[in-house]
Amino acid sequence: MGAQPELDGYPDWSRMPKVLQTRFFELAEAEAQKLIQANIINADLIKKLKSMLKIRRLESYEGWEELLVACVDGSDTPVCNERIGLRYALFASAYKLFKGLDGLEEEFISDYYSDRQIIPHDKFSKIVELFMTYYERLMAQRVLKKYSPDILLLDGSFFGYRTRCSEILDEEIDWIPFGKDTGFKTGRELVKEVTKLTIELIESGRALGVIKRVNTASIDGWFAYKDPTSKPIHLNDRTLLNMIMEARTLFSYDEAFSVNFNILNWYRNVSKESKGKDPETILNETIRRLEVQIKADLGDKSYLQYIMDMKRCYIKTMDDYPPVCVEFWKGSDPEWVKKALWYVYASRDPATGLPFPLDIVDSLVSLPKGVAKEFAEEVEARLLRAGVEQSVLLTLFSRFNPQKEE
Repeated sequence: MGAQPELDGYPDWSRMPKVLQTRFFELAEAEAQKLIQANIINADLIKKLKSMLKIRRLESYEGWEELLVACVDGSDTPVCNERIGLRYALFASAYKLFKGLDGLEEEFISDYYSDRQIIPHDKFSKIVELFMTYYERLMAQRVLKKYSPDILLLDGSFFGYRTRCSEILDEEIDWIPFGKDTGFKTGRELVKEVTKLTIELIESGRALGVIKRVNTASIDGWFAYKDPTSKPIHLNDRTLLNMIMEARTLFSYDEAFSVNFNILNWYRNVSKESKGKDPETILNETIRRLEVQIKADLGDKSYLQYIMDMKRCYIKTMDDYPPVCVEFWKGSDPEWVKKALWYVYASRDPATGLPFPLDIVDSLVSLPKGVAKEFAEEVEARLLRAGVEQSVLLTLFSRFNPQKEE
C-alpha cells in the first residue's frame, strides 16, 4: 500500500472524499445566497442603531503603563479521555502579573477529575468546567491578597459558569481539591463555593471580566420594549455594535438603556409569549423568569441582585476586530473604571484586539488536546509497574473505539 500524501499544508476540506468536497462548496453557496436574500445587515438598520444607541469616545488614562495588573485564566482538556471503566479530565489555572505590558510573577495550579462512567457525558463536562472555574477564582483571590494589583483581569463573565448548573446540583461528585483536606460531596456544594468566591472578587471593586464569547441580544430586546411592533433582528449585540463603533469608542448598557441588560436579553422571547400585554407587564414577567432561572441554577434567587449589579460595556480597540465586551461591579470606583477601561484599549493585542496580557496567560495555561489521553496512559503504566493484573487493566483502560484517536 502506497504512502499517504502529505496534507499538512492543505485546507481541511481537501482531506474529505471528493463527493463531500463538492457538497462542501454547494452548501457554502446555499448559505451565502440565504444570507443575501435575508438582507440582515442593511442601511436602515445601521441608521436606526446610530440614532438609538449612545456611543462615546473612551476617556484616556496617561498612567496606564505604571498599573500593576494581574491576569487570571483557566483551561480544561478539550477532549476528556474515556475508557471502558474510567473517564479522565484535566484542568489548570494560572495568574501572571504585569506592570503595564511587562510580565512579572506567575503561578500555576492543575488538577484532575475522574469518574466510573456513571455521570452522563454532558454533566461530566459541566462539572469539569466548574472545577476549572473554582481554581480560577482561587487563583484570583490569591493574587489579590498577595500583590494587591490595581486591576484584576478575568477571562469571561463573572457568572458565566451559571448556565446549566441546575443539571448537576444534585450529582454526587466526591472531589477534594489539590492541597485541601476537605472537598465537595455534591455539585450544589461546588456551585455554592464558586459563587461565594465570585462575589468576593466582585466586591473587591478591582476585578474586570473580559468576555470573548458573547451571545447577548439586549439591543434587540430594547427595540422590542420601545416598539412592540418591531421585528426581531436576529443578531447579537456585539455584531450590531461592530457596525457602528469606531476604534477608541465605548458603548455602555447603563448609559444607553433605562432597563438592565440581563432583563432586555430575555425580553424579546418573553414578549412573543405575551402578545397583547403592555411592556411593563412583560418586563415584570421577564424579571420573574430570571429569578426562577437564577434559583434553579445557583440554588438561591438572592444571587439575582449580584447579577443585576454587574455593569457591561463594549470597547472598540481596533477597526479590524469586533468590540471587546467587559464587565465590572457597579460599586467600583469611577476613577478605577476609567483606568481599567483604558487599560483594555491601550494593552490591545494587534493579532486579536483583546488585552495582550490576557492573551499571554491564555496561551500559557491552555492544555493540549491529547494530555488527558497521555494522563490515562501514565496511570495505566504506573498500575502495571505496581503489579496490577493486565486483565484488570484491560477492563478499566480499554478504549471504546480503538480505531479513533482522541
